[in-house]
Amino acid sequence: MKQETNRKQAKDNPSTVCLAPGIIFNEEAHEYWYKGKKFSGVTRLISKKLGLKMPEEFIGEHQIEGIHIHNAVSKWIQTGDSGSIHPGVAWTIGELKGKSPLYSEVLITDFLSYASAVDVVHITGKNTVDLYDIKKGNFNREYCTWQLSVYKYLIEAHTTWKVGSLWVLCVKDEEVYPIIAKDTDKIKGLLYT
Repeated sequence: MKQETNRKQAKDNPSTVCLAPGIIFNEEAHEYWYKGKKFSGVTRLISKKLGLKMPEEFIGEHQIEGIHIHNAVSKWIQTGDSGSIHPGVAWTIGELKGKSPLYSEVLITDFLSYASAVDVVHITGKNTVDLYDIKKGNFNREYCTWQLSVYKYLIEAHTTWKVGSLWVLCVKDEEVYPIIAKDTDKIKGLLYT
């Protein structure tokens, strides 16, 4: 199977921190690949655990706007210019300004089965990062806690980096929500049992 990618591997992009060398993300198909094996993302797994389902028409409409916000913020992190006048982009950038260095869409993995992309990574010290997830729609604390806790686990278990704080940038509420990570055993239970 041909694995074309619209997003380069992290090591090929000097404005990206590499936490998952070898992972390839096919943006169009929304698939993660490693050494010819397709990996699962974590969002479906979490949604299934929490019994969450969204109507397709709702997902499509919000997904388009959410993708625009994510792409514009990513462009701002990489170039200093978002190229967007969307108010959600302006708010998100306003919350991130002054934090440096920032990296966007950072790939993470366990190198076994799972991979994902963290919306924004802020390097806060030597081998220490804060993680930010951008949400366009309603803030669901339980979902966001699972998601960012999995990201924290994947980073700390499979790299030399430590995660400091977890944050959700909720565009709809124009609110920054702190997240307290779930216990590592709960995360392992979700991923591996």
